[in-house]
Amino acid sequence: MTRRFILMLLGLLAFGVALLGLWPRAGHEANALLLIMLTLQAAGQTAWHWRNLFLSPLFLGMSLLINLVLTCTFLLPESWVGVDHWGALLTALPGDWHVANIRPPILILLACLGLNCCSLLRMRLGFGATIQLAQTTLILIFAIIADPSLSVASMPLVGVERTTLLAFLGLLLAAQWLDLLPALTRMWRRNVLPLAISASITLVCLLAWQQQTKDENNRINQATYVLGDKIATQLSREIDDQLNAMRRFAGFWSLMGQTPSRGEWQRLARNYYNDFNYFQNIAFIDPDSVVTLVFPDKGGNHDLLGVRLFDAQPDTPLRNPLELGIEGHTGIIDLLQGGKGMVSYLPVRNPRDGDILGAIAMVVDLAPLLDQALDAARNDAFAITLSERSNVYIHVGPESRLAPWGHRIPIELPATDLTLGLQPTQHYLAASRGRLPEVTLLTGIMLSYLLFLVVYMYRRVSQEHGIVKQANDALKEEMTRRERLQNEIQWLARHDELTQLPNRRYFLEQVQTFNGQMPLTVMILDIDFFKSINDKLGHLEGDRYLQKIASVSRAPVEAAGGILARFGGEEFVVCIPECPRAVGRTLAEELRRAVQAAGLPQPATDSVVTVSVGMACVARAPLRLEALLQAADEALYRAKSSGRNQVQVAA
Repeated sequence: MTRRFILMLLGLLAFGVALLGLWPRAGHEANALLLIMLTLQAAGQTAWHWRNLFLSPLFLGMSLLINLVLTCTFLLPESWVGVDHWGALLTALPGDWHVANIRPPILILLACLGLNCCSLLRMRLGFGATIQLAQTTLILIFAIIADPSLSVASMPLVGVERTTLLAFLGLLLAAQWLDLLPALTRMWRRNVLPLAISASITLVCLLAWQQQTKDENNRINQATYVLGDKIATQLSREIDDQLNAMRRFAGFWSLMGQTPSRGEWQRLARNYYNDFNYFQNIAFIDPDSVVTLVFPDKGGNHDLLGVRLFDAQPDTPLRNPLELGIEGHTGIIDLLQGGKGMVSYLPVRNPRDGDILGAIAMVVDLAPLLDQALDAARNDAFAITLSERSNVYIHVGPESRLAPWGHRIPIELPATDLTLGLQPTQHYLAASRGRLPEVTLLTGIMLSYLLFLVVYMYRRVSQEHGIVKQANDALKEEMTRRERLQNEIQWLARHDELTQLPNRRYFLEQVQTFNGQMPLTVMILDIDFFKSINDKLGHLEGDRYLQKIASVSRAPVEAAGGILARFGGEEFVVCIPECPRAVGRTLAEELRRAVQAAGLPQPATDSVVTVSVGMACVARAPLRLEALLQAADEALYRAKSSGRNQVQVAA
């Protein structure tokens, strides 16, 4: 109960962290969607720790739906569902809602997805809870140590928001590990190998994602730089082209050796003005810096006529052509007609005496010049600026939702350190960025998860198979032991344990099998004076005598195809099928002599142990076993009465 209370406390703490750190404020309205997803996830996990099986799937399912939608913005190709389509769904919402503002970095989304799925699957080891938490742990570590610049076209997470998200995920992850710990402790042997394999694959996928993301960012960075360099080069080329044209124009009037008339000026200046539509005007200035001719002669340009530039612009480089006879360039200035631009002054000389007749002024308006250079570029995807040092003269394109990085490219222009700034928009990054890194990462995570399940189930089945095999082996061993015990019991039921000979019961069963094998001979052997052996030598010695006599008697009987059994006490019985009377008597004598030849001391006679044998034979059926045994017993009695150590045959 205490552990469950701690788990619920961690979930509630994560819920509070998300509310405090991500509450939407001015300029951060898009945090609302992320906050909804996280609070639903925290509530769902807390409900699971409470073991509420209704609220937990409900909250987790809604959070999972939001997570999957945001993840799809990273994975779906631009040709399927473009950034513009996502943006169209967000335009009606108040505030700065854009696809790049509503989605957190992909690592954060995948970490939330792993925690969500683990809770929905009820933290079961068989469903891969171990690898899900291990993958989430690795993803969270990468989210902490990875360079934030890798996460382009997504919610900029810095400062409090980044700390909030990492703390939120850390609390939920710690709660799930703590919840899984008891089961994992019991089953760690089954999990350690598949966990090591799948976690290694996940780590490789994260490293591959990191490298592919760097490559993709470098590609976009290089593409935007090439575009910026193209614009800067075009600007420089345009300025050079118009400057060379104006040099030819000034050279023409120098060859004429006279100040142009108004009609000639209008006619010739019109051609140059039409060739370069970013000219503000083309003016002729006399040696006293007074504007005498201007084209086009209308609007603000007309107001320039009669203006003495040395008075209007004391620091003007006009003195270079009027006093020194060399070109003069202003750099970026505030034009008298309004706006930002550049003015180049070119001297006009009399070819005969070299006197300076005046100067031609070429006034370039930067705004149309930049527009012309941007004709081939998508100016809605970039913010482009022209600046000199810290002064920004021209800004073209959007001013918000810009990438955190850009390029500054110097422009080669006379008398100025003009720099072109190019900064892509989040819209451009989201649309042009390839989906391969995220697809690779998600595919690798799913494959490592499936591999974990395969290896885990294989090891589980192998262990269960091993348990079953051990049980089967134990059962087989028990059956073998029981069978051996049963055989021993059966053997003991039919044999005499001391002499290892068949007992009376088994002997009677065997004799019945000899019913059709006539003639049939039966002998009863009795050890002479056996009581004295037990009395004087002891029962153990008597047992040894019995064993020895059984041993020497068994071989001749079995060689004749008969059976030797212990009939009780010191008596043995023999039954030989297909044995005539004469052959039986010979065998009985052989048995008697064999026992005598054994040389066992007989304390009663101070000699060796002997046996008396009574034999009976039946020549034809039917077999009356009781009568046959009775006849052999009577013959034995006669042998005993006649002095022992002899064979008597019944009539």
